[in-house]
Amino acid sequence: HHNNQQQQHVANLLNHQSEPCINAKHLLFDFISSSIMLKQQGLFLILFSCCWSQSAARFSVNGPVLTVTLKDPDAESGANKWVDLSALRPDARWTVQSRGPPLPNWLPSLKSLRGNLAYNHADFSAVPSSIEADLRFSKEGLGDLEIQPSFHPKSKKTSCTIQATKGSTVNVMAQLNLSGKKLVEAIRGNFMVNLPSSSALSAVKVSPAFDFVRNLPSCTMEGITGSGRTKAVLNLQYNEPTLSVVHALDERNVISPEISLHKAKIVYNWNVILDSGSIRKKK
Repeated sequence: HHNNQQQQHVANLLNHQSEPCINAKHLLFDFISSSIMLKQQGLFLILFSCCWSQSAARFSVNGPVLTVTLKDPDAESGANKWVDLSALRPDARWTVQSRGPPLPNWLPSLKSLRGNLAYNHADFSAVPSSIEADLRFSKEGLGDLEIQPSFHPKSKKTSCTIQATKGSTVNVMAQLNLSGKKLVEAIRGNFMVNLPSSSALSAVKVSPAFDFVRNLPSCTMEGITGSGRTKAVLNLQYNEPTLSVVHALDERNVISPEISLHKAKIVYNWNVILDSGSIRKKK
């Protein structure tokens, strides 16, 4: 009986000692788990901060740029024109521009990316008036490609302009309407051929175009002299073909007489370039 009491006492001691050991093991496990979770959260925060700092370094935000139109009060009737917000016609615009190639590792041919968000005075609301983007691609040997999609929430119109260039000799542009009946609205091209130096002309430029909305073709042919100060322009518009000669008298004065091939009407144009603008006169 005495031996049985000693065995029971030893068993009770072992049980009392095992409970703190088990609790200590649980506490140690919880501490290690919490440490691992904190380390993971810290690594995530560090990674997020690095990605955010890199993204912020690659893009710059400009805006809001507010534009208002001021009118002459004497030209308007009514006394409340100065306090009428619609008379000022305010427009707001935000622009996000990449400072370099936005995706150098994933898409190295994408050289720049820009996004515009505009609010027009006529429909100020929570929905912007237009959302525009500009993507510029470039690859050595192939040329440059520019894609400009745009969306107007009010009219639900989605359009896109695609322009491909190769140096100064080839330029092709297409205007697409992604929400209309006709996908291609207009297409234009510019093709320049450089002539030998012994020729009186240095280059010949041909610019065909076709308007699919109005079904109107057109084509412009230009002959440029070696000095670059004089060129002859043959504009083969469907309704009003013209022939003109553009000559630069100096750095500021440009004259360009134009004759209508359909009505034989002659128009004399004189363009004076100023430091902050220009003056044009037709006679």
